[in-house]
Amino acid sequence: PQYDGQPSTGPSATGRGQHLPKDYMVESVLVTVFCCLLTGVIALIYSHETRTALSRGDVAQANVASKKAQSLVLFSLLFGLFASISWVVYVLVALYL
Repeated sequence: PQYDGQPSTGPSATGRGQHLPKDYMVESVLVTVFCCLLTGVIALIYSHETRTALSRGDVAQANVASKKAQSLVLFSLLFGLFASISWVVYVLVALYL
């Protein structure tokens, strides 16, 4: 068997054709820095929890944590976009009215 860089999950996870969940670590760091600090940090925690669950072979817990991290990343991104667009509209209205 070749090593593909993923943590070993034992025969139960790969034997049934299950896919390992994504940890969203990079996305969590980016939304923490650029969009929303609070929800980004919580997404980072769930991303770390996903990696930890995968390292101990708990694919079910990794899936739960991965979905929470994904939801928080998406929320942070949308909130950051909303805040940025609102700020631009506010500035434009304040300058030209």
